[in-house]
Amino acid sequence: MPEAPVNTRAVLVAGGINADVLGRTLAAPALYTSNPALAGVTPGGVARNISEHLARLLPRGIPVRLLGAVGTDPLGAGVLEATAAAGVDVRGVLRLPGQTGMYLAVLDHHGELHIGLAAMTLTDSLTPQVTAAWNAEVAGAALLVLDANLPADTASGLLRAAQESGVRAVLEPVSAPKAARLWAELRRHLGPQPLDLFLVKPDRAELAAMTGLPDPDQAARTLLDQGVQNVLLTLGAAGSVLYRADLSPVHTPAPESPVQDVTGAGDSLVAGLCAALVRGLTLPEAVKVGHACAALTVASARTVPEELNWETVRPADGRAAESVLEKLF
Repeated sequence: MPEAPVNTRAVLVAGGINADVLGRTLAAPALYTSNPALAGVTPGGVARNISEHLARLLPRGIPVRLLGAVGTDPLGAGVLEATAAAGVDVRGVLRLPGQTGMYLAVLDHHGELHIGLAAMTLTDSLTPQVTAAWNAEVAGAALLVLDANLPADTASGLLRAAQESGVRAVLEPVSAPKAARLWAELRRHLGPQPLDLFLVKPDRAELAAMTGLPDPDQAARTLLDQGVQNVLLTLGAAGSVLYRADLSPVHTPAPESPVQDVTGAGDSLVAGLCAALVRGLTLPEAVKVGHACAALTVASARTVPEELNWETVRPADGRAAESVLEKLF
């Protein structure tokens, strides 16, 4: 299907900004001893990663604005510089006293996450008082993307601003504990008002944590009843299932891809999906683009692969002959 004309309003991405310390063991990891490994430090954070992916996937005329916080330390300055160099507008990022957030991930020799540690106290300080200027930016946005690293009252304020302005909002749950905390607080803060989220993208654990229900179908339907318009349940190598009110679930298989590093795959999926929506594709088509982006990411040692761009995952003429979509699906 040809793409609809795109608008030039900004896409806002709000949430975590970190420096990622990533290590991959050369053999099966052994506890309580030193493991030979490969390691490196890169800019990271869910919202930051999504914003860089979007900057690579959207036309130059559509700004991608990142909202979050880094410390006044050299690490924060480096993360901001690298993110701006990737094409992201970082003027909405706050420089606050303290240490920039850090995420330490230990991957096993297959590239799968063995253990992850998140030190993000700076993001926890992003109260509505600190972030008051952000709400005014929502009204003119093409899309609002939130991650569950934000404090609940700050997230609910942004969601209210999106509702009042008719701006679609997408929530990335991040992890089961953060998803459960944010969802409970969102419902408390918004009271009887429906959540009115365009899309939530949980995995099985996050969905169960948000609803208290172990059955994925029942849990997804519960989110729809609570005001979520679309629930995209991600299933790892098994792909995803899209739930929509009054429609049958749509299963999208995951492309086969060699696994180099799973870090950032979910962020890439969200960004690909959002970029496709902004470009005018339907939601089921956008999900396929998201999976193609995730496949490129897990096959790369980089959280945001250099080869990731719109032409790679969706050719300009609409044909899939040379695209990742054709090769992977």
